[in-house]
Amino acid sequence: LTMAKSENPLDVYRRQQRKKELKKNKNARIKARDEKVAATRAIDEVKAEISLLERKRDKFGKNTEKGDVDEERSGGLDSNETKKLERLKKELKIVTAASAKRKELHEQAQREKELQLIAAQKTVEGVQKLNESKYSVLERYASVYYDDQMNPFGAPPPGKPKMYWSDAEKKSTTMNARMAVVPSQLQHKFDAEMKKQG
Repeated sequence: LTMAKSENPLDVYRRQQRKKELKKNKNARIKARDEKVAATRAIDEVKAEISLLERKRDKFGKNTEKGDVDEERSGGLDSNETKKLERLKKELKIVTAASAKRKELHEQAQREKELQLIAAQKTVEGVQKLNESKYSVLERYASVYYDDQMNPFGAPPPGKPKMYWSDAEKKSTTMNARMAVVPSQLQHKFDAEMKKQG
């Protein structure tokens, strides 16, 4: 009679720890691969690959009805192609979810930007900063709509395009800001503003 050999509890514990570590590493690799897919792949690209494999599968399925049977291929795809199709379907879900998340983050950023813009428009200082960022010094003073008291930024009225003087005597206008010229009567104010800004 041979005696049953009992396992060393320490060896059992080490094997269990090794299995846990392997499982953890596998999950980490899968997560890293999924993150890479979400960041680099496009929905159309993945759909095109899926469509290609499904057409191949369906085409072969029609041939088997006519009697053309290939033993190594079941359903028109070999085992590697079947695994690839399954992986692509998973990638499509990942890419779609990532795309939806990016879209949601973009929309949220837009909403926050709009809220900041609305908040800035509630104070005189906010409106002034907004207009300063919107109109350059040249655009302000060269604007046809400039008025020292009523419209110091030369903003066009609602529904009107930006218009600028194209000569110093205010005889002709242009819509091109690069061709704008500050009228001679506002030149001293323009020069002072430019000195202030450095």
